[in-house]
Amino acid sequence: MSWATLARFNVRFDSHVSEAALDRKGEIAQAIDQLRASGNAYEAEGAVWFRSTAFGDDKDRVLVRSDGRHTYFGADCAYLIDKFDRGFDHLIYVWGADHHGDIARVRGAAQALGFEPGAVEIVIHQWVSFLRGGEPVPMSKRAGTFVSLDELIDEVGADAARFHLLLFGNDHTMRFDIETVRQRSMDNPVYYVQYGHARIASILRTAKEAGVVLQPIGTVDLAILVEPAETELLKALAEVPAVIAKAAALRAPHRVAHASQDLAARFHRFYTECRVVSDDSARTQARLWLCRASGSVLANLLGILGVSAPERMDRVEGST
Repeated sequence: MSWATLARFNVRFDSHVSEAALDRKGEIAQAIDQLRASGNAYEAEGAVWFRSTAFGDDKDRVLVRSDGRHTYFGADCAYLIDKFDRGFDHLIYVWGADHHGDIARVRGAAQALGFEPGAVEIVIHQWVSFLRGGEPVPMSKRAGTFVSLDELIDEVGADAARFHLLLFGNDHTMRFDIETVRQRSMDNPVYYVQYGHARIASILRTAKEAGVVLQPIGTVDLAILVEPAETELLKALAEVPAVIAKAAALRAPHRVAHASQDLAARFHRFYTECRVVSDDSARTQARLWLCRASGSVLANLLGILGVSAPERMDRVEGST
């Protein structure tokens, strides 16, 4: 996957270390020598092997082939050392389901190289299942029939693609219906949430244009926000910090996506049931601050997900 494609998808890396760079600097050979010195690597059948079975793997793994070329796993060992040498004390690997068999060897290598076993965390994600109009899209590398990330961005947009993929926990197969995700309607989760933010921005703009000046929050009576739709929205806002903390602890960004959906749903209900700007100045001020807080939190949730929070949107199909 190209760097240009990743940039389109709003994925950026602070640093990038290639296998070739590790090899040029001799770091792969050094890592294998370190495993040899500790008695965790040995020679057999003309190759160099890691004693992976000593660390719970089902078989020992090749580090250097009989022709002298190192394996990807040999490079993985060097990269482990490189990351710890750069000052990191906890490594999180995010892998696809096809790499489940690599877990024991990588954790074992970390331990054999002198690092704490718990310092290496591996998160396995299940496959993405693409559908079009409810029908499965055949995927085959050999046949050349697959959906590339560039094609997905071209068809549904980066925001919609990111948000929908982030709706699923890593232990669930992601069902991605391209036709549904490309719709600009309230049935599309990302548009539902983004429209909530754009609606809030519109309310605040309209109030300002009408000459309503937002007073300092310390002077506003927020205790009058007692309507059910208001209290439910306030409750959702209060729960967000704990949701974010738990999502981070569990490596579960889908919890953030779901929190944004819940907050948007509660705001849309509030918008329907509670007139924001009215002749009641005190209530107008309290509700405008509730809108402002909701917009800020929605923007933060979308920002965490790497999804934009538009200030303006055309009316979305299904909105009121």
